[in-house]
Amino acid sequence: MLLDRDDRSDAKLDKVLSDIGPASSRSLFIALSMCFLWALSGLTTMSPSYLNARPSCGPEFVTVGDHFNITSGFLNEMTTSAFFFGNLCLGQVYSTMADRLGRRPIIVWSLIMSGLFGSLGALAPNYCLFLVSRFLQGSFFNALTVINWVMAIECLPIKSHATYSFILGLAWVLGYCAITPMALIWPHWRGMQLLTSIPALIFGVIILFTLPESISWLVVRGKESEVQKWINAANKSAKKKITVNAKQIIMENCSERDMEEESFMAQIKNLLRDKYTMLCVAMESILWIVDFMGYSQLSIAGTGIIKDNCHLGYIFTGVVEIVCYAILPIFLDKLGRKPTVMIVHFIGFLSLLGMFFTQRYADSNVAFLIVWLIAKFSFASAFMCCFVYGSEIFSTSCRSICVGICVTLSNLGAMASPHVSDLDSFTFPGFYLLVFAFCSILCILATIPLPETAHRVNGRKNSCSELSSVEYIKKTKL
Repeated sequence: MLLDRDDRSDAKLDKVLSDIGPASSRSLFIALSMCFLWALSGLTTMSPSYLNARPSCGPEFVTVGDHFNITSGFLNEMTTSAFFFGNLCLGQVYSTMADRLGRRPIIVWSLIMSGLFGSLGALAPNYCLFLVSRFLQGSFFNALTVINWVMAIECLPIKSHATYSFILGLAWVLGYCAITPMALIWPHWRGMQLLTSIPALIFGVIILFTLPESISWLVVRGKESEVQKWINAANKSAKKKITVNAKQIIMENCSERDMEEESFMAQIKNLLRDKYTMLCVAMESILWIVDFMGYSQLSIAGTGIIKDNCHLGYIFTGVVEIVCYAILPIFLDKLGRKPTVMIVHFIGFLSLLGMFFTQRYADSNVAFLIVWLIAKFSFASAFMCCFVYGSEIFSTSCRSICVGICVTLSNLGAMASPHVSDLDSFTFPGFYLLVFAFCSILCILATIPLPETAHRVNGRKNSCSELSSVEYIKKTKL
């Protein structure tokens, strides 16, 4: 069973990471490198907020549509859709390769290629080639967000995961908000595309020579000499010196290693046979699709929420996320993962209803702006929960594959996000807000069959790994 794991094995590896400490030079370098990578991902992912800026940004910023004379709103929004369509088509390939080849090579390759294709996109002579560059750049989104998150938490003790999510969130907001000064410095879509892509290319070359591999992946793959080198390097600044050797750690995790040595098709067959694992993948996929759709819509539309000041509106939608990342770790630790996920989606439901009833005053009513920011807060919280909660549900041997499936499917939501508001033209104003509100309730229902993982931090015995699929479903009375 892919969700089954030897508790002693996990405890042993987590104990090693706890003894090393998150502040050791090796763990800290990996964590901060992955944070900076998230900031770079924020640049490329959120750049369509200006590439397809609303009229409120004024004539001084030349958008893609202005330059190529694109008058169709649907085609104009393809800048976003092409990016996530690339990830939908190719994102899972890199997630699978990360389980087989390692986290480090996939992250480095993806970062360099993302920067390269993005830079070439800035030179595109026509709109079609620009969309091709966005497609190729978006194909690396999984690697630059999910795989790097997986790598970071595999090198940190479990008790620090929630806190790390706050730091990671700050890095994302940094990249998110850095787009505004870039737009002011170089108010042209070519400049925006270039400024958001070049840093990835440069940083990719840097980590090619400096980034170590995930210790969890090395252990699972049974690479004894490399695990020992990792421990020796970490011991130089570890909170507590590690006395166990690499062979002992690997032996404690031999059950995970046996799974990793299976062929890819064998892993897929095992995954399909494990009904509860598949249930978790299905429910997590619903959360990812809805949360990514809502987050993308509220973020990219940020340049249009304050009339005549696109920059201030966009910055507001970014800064509100800092509040989310500051309090979310507290809720995750105190209330648990499942209750927190349900609460933030319920807040999203209420705020979306509030937006529906105040939308007619959108241009002048402060209440609409406040409710909009609350909705953005809820979806940002839910989106971060996907990373924290989703990565803890699955074991090391199949984590990238399972989470990669969820993230890949989430691109359906991200691709649809800029077009959902078009539903209003076929129904009535604000209908798309009701759609998002309904989806928030759907997410609450999808969370019910998922296991609670907070016990792994405080030691409670309540894991789905301790129960068979049938036993767990009976326990939750589904």
